[in-house]
Amino acid sequence: MAKNYSVRVMRWLTSNVGKKKVLVTVKAYPEHSKSHKDVACTAGITDDGEFIRLYPINTSVYFGKNKINKYDWIEVECEKATEKLNRKESYKVREGSIKVLDRSLASNNGKAPWEKRNEILLKHVSPSIKSLVDAFEKDRTSLGLIKVTELIDFFTSEELKPPSESQVVQKTLFDNSTIPIIDKIPHVFKYKFLCDGCLEPESCKKRGDHRILCEDWEVFAAYRNWWNEYSDIGVLWDKMHEKFYDYMKNRDLFFHGYTFTTTYMVNNMPLLSPKRLKQKK
Repeated sequence: MAKNYSVRVMRWLTSNVGKKKVLVTVKAYPEHSKSHKDVACTAGITDDGEFIRLYPINTSVYFGKNKINKYDWIEVECEKATEKLNRKESYKVREGSIKVLDRSLASNNGKAPWEKRNEILLKHVSPSIKSLVDAFEKDRTSLGLIKVTELIDFFTSEELKPPSESQVVQKTLFDNSTIPIIDKIPHVFKYKFLCDGCLEPESCKKRGDHRILCEDWEVFAAYRNWWNEYSDIGVLWDKMHEKFYDYMKNRDLFFHGYTFTTTYMVNNMPLLSPKRLKQKK
């Protein structure tokens, strides 16, 4: 045991580990890892204005009184990840190194400082999904922010099924709060939408609309929680559709996402600004 710990310590001491300050903007729904237990892929923007993907992050940091929230500024020790896709934003996190620095941009009592958030976020909007696909092929850029020109639908790729019941397995690292087992929920939620590139003949127009998987933690959590509240599948879906489509479609909307070659994955609660779009006359 001591030998294995010493090996891990030496590995970190001899690696190219550095500290980064990151504004957390993305929390994907967690997955179970044999090596790291339940972990969540987390992404954000550094104080240098660069997109970054952080993995693995144990889900324990997202529970309890001192949990990390979206739009917290954190400090993390990490190094460039070695992976098959060679995505330029991917960094491997040193376990236990995350510190919360500033919570001023996180939601507080239901209020979100969108103007201050948008000062950081909106300067990173890409012109189209095609531009992100091209960037991935050019230099392995895999994270981006896309303006939704028209939100067409929120739907599922297969029939909804009951999620397994959550169970408590351990205490958090911070305040002894309980941590539920991460339910294995099928990834079936998708958005159908147009980006600005869909209006350009040489951009996304040849593909038509985009139909993209949504892996946001909040979508999966709502599905799991509401299943326990609404026994009727029709009522459950009406609630999901109301929150993740009806509420979104008339708002100034952006998607965070990441690319795997030509696939673009929606990976964040898409509402970045509460400002309603002006109704067309």
